[in-house]
Amino acid sequence: MVLGLYVVWCFSTFRRAVKKVFGGTTASCLLWVTCSQFHFLFYASRTLPNTFGMCCLLMATAYWINKEWEPFLWWAGFGVMIFRSELVILLGPMLLLELLSGKLKINELISPGLQTAAIILIACCSIDTYLWRYTVWPEAVVLYYNTWLNKSSDWGTLPLLWYFYSALPRAMLLALPLSVVGCLTDRRVLNFATPALIFIALYSLLPHKELRFVLYAVPLLNVAAARTLSSLWNRGHFAKLLVVGGFAGHFLCCSLFLSASYHNYPGGPAFKELHKQAPCSQNTTVYIGNYAAQNGVSRFGEQCASLFERRWNYVKTETLEVETIRNFDLLLVEPKEAHHYRTSHSVVEKFHVFAGLKFSKEPPYVLTKKKEAIYLLKSRGNWKKKKVDVRNS
Repeated sequence: MVLGLYVVWCFSTFRRAVKKVFGGTTASCLLWVTCSQFHFLFYASRTLPNTFGMCCLLMATAYWINKEWEPFLWWAGFGVMIFRSELVILLGPMLLLELLSGKLKINELISPGLQTAAIILIACCSIDTYLWRYTVWPEAVVLYYNTWLNKSSDWGTLPLLWYFYSALPRAMLLALPLSVVGCLTDRRVLNFATPALIFIALYSLLPHKELRFVLYAVPLLNVAAARTLSSLWNRGHFAKLLVVGGFAGHFLCCSLFLSASYHNYPGGPAFKELHKQAPCSQNTTVYIGNYAAQNGVSRFGEQCASLFERRWNYVKTETLEVETIRNFDLLLVEPKEAHHYRTSHSVVEKFHVFAGLKFSKEPPYVLTKKKEAIYLLKSRGNWKKKKVDVRNS
């Protein structure tokens, strides 16, 4: 909640800066457009580096609009060097536009930029070296691993233009075509759209893609959409009805995305139900499969992980053999794996995940489809188990 409120504060600062350039109506439309888009709000309170990076981007962009270069460099430095290094290909083009237009001199940038980078780097490395017990700059390690070695591809790859034909349309909805109109009708918004499009185009070269990786570009493109809506709002009652209808459609889509998201993390309810299968005072071993661990199960849900009397042991090791896993009391596994434990465990409950939409002739007309994703299994009473050494699991 604290993080979500901080994102709201950063966005408000960004919106006030936009208001100085385009006026109150555009700033109000920017607020409504952003509030009607699901993914920005969804990630606003998630403790991901992308969310902290978004805060830095919004603040840096606000200072970029106001031509306040020292705070811009600080926020840009925090975002790039601590949270998400890819922000350099979004914030870099912003500075490049200023240099090409003559509004910023290179000698105004180099000295304060180097000083800011040095201070942030020393502080970041000092803290992380102390915490990790070896010399490290975490974001440099991530950049080397994911980009130079291209190890992020191990988590899946998508086509080159996926961000343009899938991610952006889902994140922006009607704001995407409106942003195109805005770029064509008001050249000022090109200053916002150009860095965003350069960023997305360059990031598309990385084979592994996720929507959250390019979410930083959405507020910038929303400025162009808000400029179009502002022009429509001033063109009479019919145009205002179109704008209101567009927002209504956005909020409807947002509710559908919310329903899908609610069912996209079945590990959460599965983990909650798992804790009902035995008292915390009973010695219990729990095996958490890879899918459950990635989709809702977290340390925050460990209801029986007392620091003083730990009787439950949770294991997420992916390399365990089936014969070893059979000795655990409770399992969270995928349906395709459940048959391995048919003789040793019984199915307590099946949990489902979002699998698309289906249309009906009756209200509510649009329904969500679900498929089995996680099985909660409990050891059978007659199964002869071997003691599991959780220290080596």
